[in-house]
Amino acid sequence: MAQKSTRNIAADVIRGFAIITVVIGHCIQQGNGLEYFNNSMYWSNKIYQFIYSFHMPLFMLLAGWFAYYTLKKAESDRKKQWRLLGSKTVFYIVPIFFWTLFEYVRGYILNRRLGNETTGFPEIIPMFAKTFITNLWFLWAVLVCLIIVFVMHFYFKDSIILYVIGFLLLFVVPDGYNLGVYKFMMPYYIGAFYINMYKEKLIATSIGEKINSFYSKKGWLCVIFTGIIFGLLFLFYRERAFIYLSGYKLTKATLISQSVVDMYRMFIGFAGSLFFILFWHQIIRVSGNYKWPVLTAFGRNSLGVYILQGYYILMVMVIYTNSMEPVWWHVVIETVIISCISLVTAIVMGAIPVIRFLVGKK
Repeated sequence: MAQKSTRNIAADVIRGFAIITVVIGHCIQQGNGLEYFNNSMYWSNKIYQFIYSFHMPLFMLLAGWFAYYTLKKAESDRKKQWRLLGSKTVFYIVPIFFWTLFEYVRGYILNRRLGNETTGFPEIIPMFAKTFITNLWFLWAVLVCLIIVFVMHFYFKDSIILYVIGFLLLFVVPDGYNLGVYKFMMPYYIGAFYINMYKEKLIATSIGEKINSFYSKKGWLCVIFTGIIFGLLFLFYRERAFIYLSGYKLTKATLISQSVVDMYRMFIGFAGSLFFILFWHQIIRVSGNYKWPVLTAFGRNSLGVYILQGYYILMVMVIYTNSMEPVWWHVVIETVIISCISLVTAIVMGAIPVIRFLVGKK
């Protein structure tokens, strides 16, 4: 993907595709009835497994890729670097804080109406803090990764040794407070950041020139090849591959098996993401001047859709779907409705200066 003065259509299309898979996954989880959810039957759902094998790694690859352009703007100005980091921190922290506050206010009002005992103010503070640092985990993951590459890039000259040491330490650091998920996301973000940073040097090598030339002439063969690798890896996908079930940290009791799971999960995430990046790149290449308005709309508002779809599902959809039985076309209808409502809401909120930050708009 090349840096352009205008928005990158390919990136928006891929983001749009990815955020729709997020909605599909959540609708499978929450929209097949209360019994389906309470018994955690979604873990064995093959479509759910397929989506979760690549969709968040795909988001992180895109985030890391474009983070390079962000940091490059402040390459030679120390003050500008810290202003940039400060603005990015505010960009992610503020919506997390306000949506967490929204959850607490809503919960307090609901409990009062139901006549339930409400928590006193001294107890609310630690509870709020715990929820705050775990709410909207993807935003936290992007921020944590940005801080890491910021420090490594500007203060440690992108030290490979420090990165290797840090990578090894991830296997012994506890997984609590979403750290397991952050550790899972880091290789994608950091990897994409440095691939973008060194892409010209990589392409200039003999191997890089051959790969680039081959892809330019036979791009669909590359799509098929990566698709085959992704498909073969997916044949081995089991419930243990979910980061939410198996975690990331190595322990004595599961040293070998956990290592295998961690590596497998990382490889299939890269393979699936690469397949869909190449797939959509080729689709856009052959589609001519078509702008893919629906997918680009989702892509440009992906952060807002990510935030809002969760609340629409938990606060509205489950009221009507808890009594349902698992049926595939229910999920299709739920996905269309939740996706469209979330997109429209994100666009409307994004156009209002006072609240546009709540859906990821500056």
